[in-house]
Amino acid sequence: MTDASTLAAALADPQQPQAGFAALDRALQDLVGHRLLTVLRYRFDAGVAERLYSSVPQTFPATGRKAFADAPIQRRVAETRMPYIGEDAADIRRDFPDHDKIFATGCEAILNMPIVWRGRALGQVNLLHRARHFTPAHLPVVQVLAQMTIPILLEMETA
Repeated sequence: MTDASTLAAALADPQQPQAGFAALDRALQDLVGHRLLTVLRYRFDAGVAERLYSSVPQTFPATGRKAFADAPIQRRVAETRMPYIGEDAADIRRDFPDHDKIFATGCEAILNMPIVWRGRALGQVNLLHRARHFTPAHLPVVQVLAQMTIPILLEMETA
């Protein structure tokens, strides 16, 4: 898995979190494909998830926050530590209050993968694409690559 090796090498770069997240973006594009990728850090103390990285920052800036109270799927992924796949526009419309913003990117499917360390959800990786792009077969590779970002999220907790 050369993409994992490239991500591992990027994690050694002192320019974090940008180097690590950019390598994650490239690896997931090569192995799974996406039109939009975001990485969120959970801030349970504030009741929000904050966006740390976005492949489309003009629409979803890396400074955005979303309250768990306004994002039922985000809250479910955080609490259960289980991934979610929304297959099409009907799923997105049903499960995401900000579905119009998602549709504006040309996306109608989503894969949310939690990043978990020692039983605690730290954040999540979100991949968005055309309808029915994501399948359960994508989950293992997304999980492996998402888990590789644990050092970045742990460092950000202490910063």
